[in-house]
Amino acid sequence: MAIHPVKDTQTSLEKALDVCEALSGAQRGCSVTELAKLVRQPAPTVHRLLRVLKRRGFVRQDEDTMRYSLTLKMLDLSFKLLGRSELRLHAYPVLREFVLRTALRSFIAVPGAGEVTYLWQAGLDEVGMHTTYGRQMPVHCAIYIAGEQGAGRRLSCFKLQQQGDAEQADRIAVRFGAPVSPSPSVQRLLCTCSPVCDYTGREVARVGVFAHAPDERPFSMEQTGAASELARLISLRLGSMGSLGSMGSARSSGSARSLSSSGSLR
Repeated sequence: MAIHPVKDTQTSLEKALDVCEALSGAQRGCSVTELAKLVRQPAPTVHRLLRVLKRRGFVRQDEDTMRYSLTLKMLDLSFKLLGRSELRLHAYPVLREFVLRTALRSFIAVPGAGEVTYLWQAGLDEVGMHTTYGRQMPVHCAIYIAGEQGAGRRLSCFKLQQQGDAEQADRIAVRFGAPVSPSPSVQRLLCTCSPVCDYTGREVARVGVFAHAPDERPFSMEQTGAASELARLISLRLGSMGSLGSMGSARSSGSARSLSSSGSLR
């Protein structure tokens, strides 16, 4: 592995990266002395860098030979990045078909990355897409109940977590904003989301559907089935053998299909 020429102003980070690059080309690992020659740094400096890299899990030391080698942590970090790209790659066709068929808006949130991607119908056969970052909750929820206008609005959230939740809307629902009122002046936003799992069964994202409605009936019926079905389809594409969306798949599929006649957002 070729090492960049040493500069007098080289930072500790650059030196540490030089050490990692040198170790990546050493099949049998390196001793401190060998590494010092490869990166053209004093042995004490290399030893100090190795201590930090070892403590952070990027380097390991053989107990018998005392030689250093790289761990798979960098590869693990790369897979995490690729995993998010793969998630969007598998989710997009499913969500695109859904928003074009129903005219409803959907989103997929990756809490670990602090990002939410929205999809909506932008034309007869066109879909709009936008990703926001650094959000603790989906931006449509945060904006809807914020400011003075939020006083006359009601947000109902239904976060599916385990099998049976879809049948118990009142137990799972979390409501924000204006109190329950029959007044037509109170606007309601209904949001339902369901977990997306990968091939290990680990939850990697949440997919959801949201819409305006005069009451919570679509929330506890059509939207619940749609969110469950979307999660099931995306999870299958990620290799999951079972997901929350598989509970009563016939019911979920039927509910999702029924959304096609519910009309667009008001």
